[in-house]
Amino acid sequence: MICKVKQDLKTLDKNEAKPIIRSHAPYLLAHNTMTELTEKRNWIKSFFSETGSTYDEVVNRFTFGIDRLWKKKILSKIPPCERVLDLACGTGILTFAIKNKYPECEIIGVDISEGYLSVAREKALQSATKNLSFIHSPAEDYISDKCFDVVTTSYLPKYADIPRLMHNVGNMLAPSGHVIFHDFTYPTSKFLQLIFEVYFKCAQPIGAFYYPEWKDVLSELPKVIQKSQWISELSTAMNNEGFKNITVETLTLQGAAIVSGEKE
Repeated sequence: MICKVKQDLKTLDKNEAKPIIRSHAPYLLAHNTMTELTEKRNWIKSFFSETGSTYDEVVNRFTFGIDRLWKKKILSKIPPCERVLDLACGTGILTFAIKNKYPECEIIGVDISEGYLSVAREKALQSATKNLSFIHSPAEDYISDKCFDVVTTSYLPKYADIPRLMHNVGNMLAPSGHVIFHDFTYPTSKFLQLIFEVYFKCAQPIGAFYYPEWKDVLSELPKVIQKSQWISELSTAMNNEGFKNITVETLTLQGAAIVSGEKE
C-alpha cells in the first residue's frame, strides 16, 4: 500500500488558542484566517465541553434511534479494508461499529474534544478492543504517515474547514481509497422545513430540562444546520482534490445526507 502524505499545511500551535468566546453567531460563517479558525475551534470545544458523558444517550433519543440506521448506512458503504481513519469520532459510536464489522482492521479515531475521547478510550478498555487508537486533534489538522483505505466521519462537515480537511484526507488515502462523510442537512422541501422547525422547538425545552448541559447545543444546532452548505462545499473540494465517483445520498426526510467518493 502506497500513499504520499504532504505536510504543506501548518497545524495550529496550542499556544495560539484564544480565550473561549460564547457568542455563537460569528462561528457559523466561513473562516478565512488562522485566527478565525482558532476561534471557531475554541467555540466548538466550549459548545460540547460538558456533553461527552451523555452524548450516546442524547444522540439516540433525539434522533428517535434513527442515528443507528444512519450508522448502518455508513457501514454498508465501507468495503473490506485494512486501515480506517474516523474523523470527529467523538465517543466512538461509528468507530466501534466499524471495528465490529471488520475486527482485524486497524482504526484510528480523531477528535477535537478530550472529554469525548476519554469516553471512547474507556469503552475500548472495557471491551479490550485491540488495534484501535484515539488521537486528540482537530480533524483538519490531523496528518499521518500511515495510509488509509477508508476515511469516515459523522456530524463533522457542518463545522469543518472543508477545503483544508479534504486536502489532508486526500494525501492520506491509498489509491482507490474511499471517503464517506455524513451529517445533518436542512430540507429543501417547505413541508419538511416546517417539520424541522417544529421538531427543534419541541426538542429544545425537553432537552434543556432533562439534559441541561445540552441547552446551548440544542439552541444553536438548527442555526448551524440551516446555514451550512457542506454538501456543495464538500463536493467541490472532492472534485478539486481529484476524487471520482462522488455521490450524494439524502436520508430520512431530507434531514441528513451521506457524501462519498473514491480517490483516483
